[in-house]
Amino acid sequence: MKKRQIILGQKSPRDFTIEERKYIIEEYLRTGCKKRDIWEKYTGHKEEHGSLLKWMRQLGYDMVPKWRKLPNKEIFMIKSNEPLENIELKQRIEQLEKALLNSELRATALDTMIEVAEKELKISIRKKSNTKQSKK
Repeated sequence: MKKRQIILGQKSPRDFTIEERKYIIEEYLRTGCKKRDIWEKYTGHKEEHGSLLKWMRQLGYDMVPKWRKLPNKEIFMIKSNEPLENIELKQRIEQLEKALLNSELRATALDTMIEVAEKELKISIRKKSNTKQSKK
């Protein structure tokens, strides 16, 4: 693939090709310059209104929150080779696993509470499986 020269400061943001967007993002990550400076260099506009971050998400660059950064790590963004759908599915699986764990903990807590109440109050709280419902 041939590298094209990007004309500095003369292009509308929506006119950049995917390759040009990747090049701009890579330069941003490699140089450590401010997004605003990179944006002005390539578009001529001072305000970028979150466009670089949007491009990064669309192209598979994952944000690593600052609070999760490990000491002595310079990398703020990492390039993911996985399709966006796979990443979203993995996130959904993690959410569902957490929800399942919470449900299991809640069920255990309720069972424990019923057992304690049955012992303390000496009454049967759980419904017997072979009993019939009363007709009203």
